[in-house]
Amino acid sequence: MKKWMIGVLAVPGICAGTAQAQVTQNKFEIYGLLSGGIGYLSNENGKHNLEAISGTNQNPRIGFRGQEDLGAGSKALFALENGFNLMTGTASQSGRLFGRLSYVGLSNVNFGTFTMGRQYEAVKDYLGPVVIASNGVHIGDNDNGYNNLRVQNSVKYVSPTVGNFNLTAVYGFGEVAGDASVNRVYSLGSGYKNGDFSWAVAYTQFNTPNSAKSPDGAISNDYASPLLIFNKSAVTKNTGVSKQRIAGTGGFYKVGATDFGALYTNVRYNYLDNSSLTLQNFDLNLVHHLTPMLNLGASYFYTTGKYDVIDKKPRWHQINLQADYFLSKRTDVAITYSYQKAVGDATQATIFGFPSSSDRQQSVLLLGMRHVF
Repeated sequence: MKKWMIGVLAVPGICAGTAQAQVTQNKFEIYGLLSGGIGYLSNENGKHNLEAISGTNQNPRIGFRGQEDLGAGSKALFALENGFNLMTGTASQSGRLFGRLSYVGLSNVNFGTFTMGRQYEAVKDYLGPVVIASNGVHIGDNDNGYNNLRVQNSVKYVSPTVGNFNLTAVYGFGEVAGDASVNRVYSLGSGYKNGDFSWAVAYTQFNTPNSAKSPDGAISNDYASPLLIFNKSAVTKNTGVSKQRIAGTGGFYKVGATDFGALYTNVRYNYLDNSSLTLQNFDLNLVHHLTPMLNLGASYFYTTGKYDVIDKKPRWHQINLQADYFLSKRTDVAITYSYQKAVGDATQATIFGFPSSSDRQQSVLLLGMRHVF
């Protein structure tokens, strides 16, 4: 049984809110999301597989959040959010109790919001929604659009919206005495929204993530996940990352009953053996609201890479299709199909969340249900 998630088809309010702005004055909430189903994988190390899957529509979670009105437009706020596998009941995020979110902070209507704890970086906040609307994940989640990496030991500032713009800054502490650069993170992002158009830019940098010098620094054992297939050098076996930089831009435009999304990200891995890999992700997607209850989605990914030392240029194409039907405001069922093809110097297809194919092609068909409470 495996954990996997498919994007939400741009339905406001369905995400069992993690955004701080969704919390209302003097309110404590318990919330959650349950999702699971079955999936057929065409090629898992040379064999097909039919399996039960947790998180077919969205990753399961249960959380607590609240705020206290402090007067004069200020408030104290917090969030604690646990992720788990629906099929086994085990904790996700490497077994953490509150691995999805754990923060406390202060907010003011004029000065913005300051939080500290384990929380999202700017690429997830600003560009992640475009990836989610695509109903798939860029190979190896190399740009963190799927949010496999959260920043712990972090402080975060989110500005008020001024003239349709806002910005976010995040800093994650490495906590190594005498060397503040080890396993630290810094991240910046800015977004613009005006009517049916929204656009954003973001940048995040991880320095020696999950370093043995600072195993509990800003990026911990999340970075060791086998799903992150570019976290080791292609030149020297088991050699990790000295620096990962993610820069991107993307957004949405709504035309009638259709939401169009576009995204570009540039990701550079520098490895500890002085080799490097640059990946570029191009993402186009649309969601058509056929009826108030039925959404149809389609997307196309193209990822191109270049290794410097070994002079290889792997590339991947992926398409994702989804039909999502809402039985009520809180319950929906979806069928999703993804197909990936490796080209150039890439020898294997690897749809995110599943073992690699034995050849250059792989597809997965998922049928799942989600309930939000």
